[in-house]
Amino acid sequence: MKLFGKFLYGALFVVALPAGLVVWAIATAAVVPLPVLPYVWAGYWVAVAGLGLLLSGMVALIKYGRGLPMNPYPPAVYVTRGIYRFLAHPIYVGFVMVCLGAAVALESPSGIWLVSPLVALGATALVLGYERHDLRRRFGSTSIEKPVISLPPDSSSSPT
Repeated sequence: MKLFGKFLYGALFVVALPAGLVVWAIATAAVVPLPVLPYVWAGYWVAVAGLGLLLSGMVALIKYGRGLPMNPYPPAVYVTRGIYRFLAHPIYVGFVMVCLGAAVALESPSGIWLVSPLVALGATALVLGYERHDLRRRFGSTSIEKPVISLPPDSSSSPT
């Protein structure tokens, strides 16, 4: 039964979510009369780069974390190798890049100005509202390392 749950959860995020986002972009195309970006070729490159980030994050979680890249079935080990050395959430960053790149490549105003920004906000809410707390609970806040690309710590001192 646990294997079926993993399969179902994976299918939801690999098939159903992207399909739903495409349907949403098509359904809202008439109500988003904003300009598209004239760089269709750049959209393909952004989408391919995002897919690379997403896949490298998944591989790192499977290889180094000894688990699956799924919130209900998280890896047993905190991963700081591979792409996670450079970026804390490559799967989410990659997914947002795929959404935006596909929207640009397909010249979808709704995909560019509505769907992609809300996907980015949703991923941010998931990280800040759930994953950060779950990682601290499972691994302790002192064991969580900042990757090379990250925001500076919250401080009231003047920037240097």
